[in-house]
This record gives sequence, C-alpha cells and structure tokens, in this order.
Amino acid sequence: MNIAGISSINFMSKIIDSHAHVGRHDGELYHKSDLDVFIKSTLSNNDTVEKIIVSDLSVLHSLQGEYEGNKALAELFKNNPKYSILASCNPKDGNVKNIEKLFKEYPNTFMGLKFHSSIQQLDLSDKKYEPYMEFASKNKLPCLFHSQVNTLPDGKINPAVKHIADPENIYSLAKKYPKTPVVMAHLGAGWKESHDKAIDILVESIKKGDANLYADISWVDIDEPQEHIVKALKRLKGIGEKDWKYGDQAFRLMFGSDAPLARFKGKDALNIYTDFIERIKNSIRNDNNLKPEADKIIDDLFYNNSQKLYLSPKTNSSKNKFLIIGAVMCLVGIIGYFANKIKQKESKTGFLYSKETAKLG
Repeated sequence: MNIAGISSINFMSKIIDSHAHVGRHDGELYHKSDLDVFIKSTLSNNDTVEKIIVSDLSVLHSLQGEYEGNKALAELFKNNPKYSILASCNPKDGNVKNIEKLFKEYPNTFMGLKFHSSIQQLDLSDKKYEPYMEFASKNKLPCLFHSQVNTLPDGKINPAVKHIADPENIYSLAKKYPKTPVVMAHLGAGWKESHDKAIDILVESIKKGDANLYADISWVDIDEPQEHIVKALKRLKGIGEKDWKYGDQAFRLMFGSDAPLARFKGKDALNIYTDFIERIKNSIRNDNNLKPEADKIIDDLFYNNSQKLYLSPKTNSSKNKFLIIGAVMCLVGIIGYFANKIKQKESKTGFLYSKETAKLG
C-alpha cells in the first residue's frame, strides 16, 4: 500500500470526523470498537481525532425502530466526550414523533439528523420528509443527506438514470427550508463528474441564496489525487469564479470518512485513514492558490467547520432551549426557597410583607 505524503513535512492537526457509523449495512455489522481505533490512537502523522460524529445504519435500513435504535445509540455513547451523534431518520417507516421524543429525553445528545434516501428508496420530493425537515428547521438542526450521482465506468454522468440521492434532488428539498443547514455527504459520491456536479450545485446555491447547502468529503478522491477537494475549496473561495461577491464560503466543506465502512475497518484502517488525510493536506499545500493560507484551510476543513456546524451551541437551539428551561427552573426554585424562609420568619414576628406594608417605607 502506498502511504503517499506521510514522509513529507507534516504539522499535527486536530480532527473532527463528521461522518461515521455503527450498525448493520450490506450484511456487515459495525461496532463502536471499530471507531475507537481512531479515537484512541495518535495517527502515524501525529494527528489526533478529537471527535467522531456518528449515526446508526440499522435504523436507516429499518432493522431497528427509529426510536429504539437511536435510543440505543445515545446510551452506547453516553458520557463519552469523544463522540457526538446524529439521529438517524427513517421517513419511510418511522415517524417524526420518535425524533421529538428522543430530543426531549436526550436534550444534550443529538446534534442533528441523518437521512439516506437511497437505502430507503424514498424520493426526496415525498411529503414524508416534511415533518422531519420542519422539526430541523424549528430547532436549527443540521441535516446530513447521503448524496450520489449515477456515473458510467469512465466517470461521466449517466444521462439515462438519475439517482434518487442526486444533489439536484437534495438542493430542491433544501430550497423549501432555506435557513436549515443541509449537508451533501460524499460531495455527490460516484467520481469525477459526480463531484463536479455537486460543486456546481453548492456554488449555485450560494449565488442564488436560496438554500443553506454544505458538503462533506467522505470517499471523495479516495484513490486519486485530491483534485475535486481542491477544486471545491477554490470555488467556494471564489477563486476562478467570475464576479464573485460572496466572500469565503469554504466553511461549507468539511472532513468526513464514512468510517468504519469498507477499507476503514481492519488491520490497515489507521494507515489508510492517515494516508487519505495526508494526501488532502499535501494537495492543499501544493496548490498555488491555496498555499498562502494552507494551514488555516486545513484547520478549518478538518476541525473548525464541523465544530461550528454541528457542535456550536448556537447551532442546536433545542439544546439551548432545554438548558435555559433548566436554568430558569433552578432559579425559580432558589427564589421560592428563600421567599418561603422569609415568610416563615416574618410570620413568627407577626409582620407579613405585602404591597400595603411596602408603602410604609
């Protein structure tokens, strides 16, 4: 296996992996221990995975109930600061009431919602998505969608068959909820033209201002030079874009791996993971346009962008709401306690405070 770039000069980075799983998928069962490998190890380039954002595959496949599966996930990662979780949503077989119940029972646990239309074969125009998206919109929750473009063996887009999870379909749904962060996982998946299409849609949404789209780079250019990751960063910064007036939009792109699926499980997983990261870093540092601010771009891509989108308190208003309610209840309790003490003391002296006695000065 070629560990390209690891011998180059590297600088240690903190990493948030914004796309990972546990549960059953395609006959394989993925466990927490498969992810602990990344969390508990310092990578061979001295990078550290500070946090993994995980969702449950079994719920997406209807192998577990929407409430039961997500509840088990919450308990599995309970009190573990190295993990944050997304509630897996199954609009085909589930009900948004399950998600509402979970957020009430675990107000500090779920950071957003996860959808996979191609697993469920539920078109993104279906009204069954609406209650989930309305819940996300109301609570300012980011929504991660599997995205995928049908491509031919040469990497060109297949014009005959449009994939159910095509970025165009995700964009159409996102436009109905223009303030809700919608993340296109895998930047269109497939390869070559599929990524170009997802980048085009990201840029179009920025120019039109009609949706709040993001993307993660899980599986993007995994076996080739990181040309599409670099291309996405440059276009989101307006480099090469005519009449760009939208500032730096590269915060819309973030690192993810889809671990521990496929090659990210097994004895070589750590080396493959590190190799992927290093090739991305080196591609950024070697691009003439990105080189001047390469370290900042790398920090943002691998850590800051995910931190701000998924983990910043302002992102999750339901979390804030429950924290505020708790604080208010505590304050009311304290005030009530001392008021009762004062009342008892004044009753003993025969002088009970009232609006009338207050006027006496």
